[in-house]
Amino acid sequence: MLQGDIKKFKITEINNEGEGIVRLGDERFVVFVPDALPEEEVTCRIVQAKKNYATAKVIVRHNDSPIRIKPLCPLFGKCGGCQLQHIDYASQLQLKNKTVYDAIKRIGGVPDPSVDKCIPSPSQWGYRNKASLPVQTDRREKFLAGFYKNRSHDIVPFIGCPILLPKLESNVVSLTHDLKEAGLEGWNEKSHHLMGFIRHLVFRTARYTEQSLCGVVAGRSADRNETRKLKSIALGHSDHLRGMVFNKNPSKGNFIWGDEFSSIYGETVMEEVLGKYRFSFEISSFFQINSEQALELYKYAANMAAGGSPQNILELYSGAGTLTAFLSQGAKHVTAVEEWPQASKYLKINAELNTLNNITGHSGSAEDVTESLSGNKFETVVLDPPRTGCDPRVIASIIKISPQKIVYV
Repeated sequence: MLQGDIKKFKITEINNEGEGIVRLGDERFVVFVPDALPEEEVTCRIVQAKKNYATAKVIVRHNDSPIRIKPLCPLFGKCGGCQLQHIDYASQLQLKNKTVYDAIKRIGGVPDPSVDKCIPSPSQWGYRNKASLPVQTDRREKFLAGFYKNRSHDIVPFIGCPILLPKLESNVVSLTHDLKEAGLEGWNEKSHHLMGFIRHLVFRTARYTEQSLCGVVAGRSADRNETRKLKSIALGHSDHLRGMVFNKNPSKGNFIWGDEFSSIYGETVMEEVLGKYRFSFEISSFFQINSEQALELYKYAANMAAGGSPQNILELYSGAGTLTAFLSQGAKHVTAVEEWPQASKYLKINAELNTLNNITGHSGSAEDVTESLSGNKFETVVLDPPRTGCDPRVIASIIKISPQKIVYV
């Protein structure tokens, strides 16, 4: 199979990125076909051919899969934010279940793992409480804010997003419009000298308290005129914006946040309520992006970890202490560990805010703190690591602790 070949396939599977899959030649050669679903026959052009796999682009789709639906977002397929909007929701849940099953079987080596059904979100649309928009400048546009195209750093301009909370979506539309109209400049990441001003805009709106923050991440300090413009824009939205935060990040990496934070206007902290608990956190703190589903997740995880007799729990990657609060309800004691300073600070604040006296917070990396605590007795270890997973030192320390139970969120 060569690049440029025209082939006709019948799609048999789909991966977790929404790409159709065809297995050829003893199933050892795989063809990935974006925008193709199981049971669809498609004529494709091979756009990339490797030893064990190829990628193809659909030229003609000869029939529609029974799970195919019309995407709600007009930018689906151009914007890289969503991968599964063309699949009905029940089938999305089945796909997620299969993804977990296959990972545990193939990577974990468990022959036939038991995986419960995926619990649906209370809201399929209008649930997301956070939006992070890269901002760029080029020869045509001085200020271009939106989401990246799939596998690209080219921006699809923001015109709306149906998975955002309605109030959050409104904030993004109005604030990006005003920032552009004020003549503020985006970031030119393609320049060798990293020129420009605003790199990212981060918006958060709490689902239950409706408090909102806007974060402006810039590649350099703001001059007097830029500061004046930012403050004026924030004041113009003061009826629904709790605060605007400035962050300086001159680094060349892809991590959004730098180390320097300051207030442009109003508060730098917002609050959200989950169940009977109230949580404070900053614009950069980790907080689950689906507040409704987070409540169900935390209750479920806490019941698994602390259901039955009270135990000593070690919680790793605890963020601002949201799951920690739910764990504390049924635990003898919770030792919570978080490295990111902006989250670690609120781990302790939120324990006090909810008068939870059986929580001890540790600020530091999970690998360092677990090594220092590996001689302690914990019946249960709860961990909610970033996408990269756990450091091998963390795994080694958990083995040394030898808990009765591990709950991996």
